[in-house]
Amino acid sequence: MTNTSSPKKLVFESTHRTLPDHLIQENILIRLEVKPLIRLKSVSKGWFSMISSTKFTKDHFKLWYPSNDRTLIVQDDRDTVNEDKYYLSLDENYNLNEFVELRNKYPAFKFNPQSTCVVGSCNGLLCLYDENIMRMYVWNPVTNQVRNTYGPVLCKWDSYEMRCAGFGYVSSIDDYKIGCLIFYRETLFIFVYSLKAGFWTQRPKRNWYRELMLEYLNETPAFVGDTIYWFPARIENERNQIIGLDLVEEDMVIIPLAINFAGDFANVRLFRTQGRLTTCAIIEDNVGKKFCHVRSLTEHRDKGDAMSWAISGDSDLAMSYMGKNFVYLFDTGKFLVNKISHQSQQLMLHEFSKGPSLAILRVSFHLFDMVD
Repeated sequence: MTNTSSPKKLVFESTHRTLPDHLIQENILIRLEVKPLIRLKSVSKGWFSMISSTKFTKDHFKLWYPSNDRTLIVQDDRDTVNEDKYYLSLDENYNLNEFVELRNKYPAFKFNPQSTCVVGSCNGLLCLYDENIMRMYVWNPVTNQVRNTYGPVLCKWDSYEMRCAGFGYVSSIDDYKIGCLIFYRETLFIFVYSLKAGFWTQRPKRNWYRELMLEYLNETPAFVGDTIYWFPARIENERNQIIGLDLVEEDMVIIPLAINFAGDFANVRLFRTQGRLTTCAIIEDNVGKKFCHVRSLTEHRDKGDAMSWAISGDSDLAMSYMGKNFVYLFDTGKFLVNKISHQSQQLMLHEFSKGPSLAILRVSFHLFDMVD
């Protein structure tokens, strides 16, 4: 008699369990360098989406570059056919780590230096504008990933005039946005691009905005509290306005501001320091010595949900220096000055001191009401 029953099958159960994606992201992937991360994008669609997300990019950048405020892209003001953008890195004591041409730091950089400028940077991403074809790009220089926005204008470039542009990360909606103020004939248009949505929106403004914006052309922006701000680089001793573009509401903000100073004109730059909008007014004396005065503005919301601005009383900083262009202001009160010529370029680091400077060159700031 034969035994026809089948033999018992041995079943092996795996004792290994798959880790949830959020644990893989938070404990493994975010700690890897950029090159292995790029290779891991091909593991699955889920990993590709996770590693490519704006949140992962931002968290990875903050972990690997905690002192990102001391890493800058410096643009040369000279007219040159060579590279005019430089990568600058300082350590925690402001000693020089690296100062090289951007294309040598990231060899895959292929934009035309004569027509392309950096209009903003955030969390390791650069926003570039090619004025020859009126085109905006968002570029990650570490991974060499480029997003062509195909805008803000696709055709009839000669009919449009770019006045101001900026770039920032809007944390409330987890999105990177580009904001532009552009003239088209007699009308000012707001153009906003969403990196998450992948398209541009536009809206016209009233005609009187055109006259207001005539003083603004390619001004350096400051991004504070979800809003891009611009101020004329050169002002006279009279009332002026800080212009803003709220990237959440996608509408304009106006802050009336009077800056009184000795002399015919002053150069002004806007920065974000310690989370506040900060003005740097620079006046030059007869022998070429420059005096810079820094004041911060704070925003207040009253019970009626209306917004108002005030000048911070603890932010009066002053400094005299020799140099050409005011490049950057750090939160610590140190700042960079660009001393350039046709033969060479030199960056100098200075430090502000608290309190007033010479009385004859004292600068006063005054906010006034729009209806005044």
